[in-house]
Amino acid sequence: MKLTTLALSMTIGFVTIPALAIADEPMPPMSGMASGQSVDAVDSTGVITAIDPESRKVTLSHEPIPELKWPRMTMGFPVDPGVNMEAVSKGDSVAFTLTPTKSGQKVTRIEKQ
Repeated sequence: MKLTTLALSMTIGFVTIPALAIADEPMPPMSGMASGQSVDAVDSTGVITAIDPESRKVTLSHEPIPELKWPRMTMGFPVDPGVNMEAVSKGDSVAFTLTPTKSGQKVTRIEKQ
C-alpha cells in the first residue's frame, strides 16, 4: 500500500511540475488574428451568402483583409442602421466597409458590384 501511494505521489508530481512551468510562459501571438493595434474602417469585397434584414445581419464570403490580418473566409456581421440592405441580396458580389466596434466589426457600407 505504501509503495502504491509513493508511486502515485511521484506520478502526480512529474505531471504537475511541467504544467506549472508552462503556465508562466508568455502566450505566443495567434496568427491570422488582428493585433492589439486599433484599425480604422477597412474596405473589402466578397459575396453575400446569407442576409437577414430583420435582424440586420449579413454573412459574407470575403477576400483576405490584410489590415485585420484575416485570410479569405466566410463570416457574419451586424449591419449599421444607415445601410440600405434592400439594395443587395444573397449571391451578390459586393464591395463593403467594416468599422470596428467594441464587440468586433460591423458593416457600415455595402454596394453591389
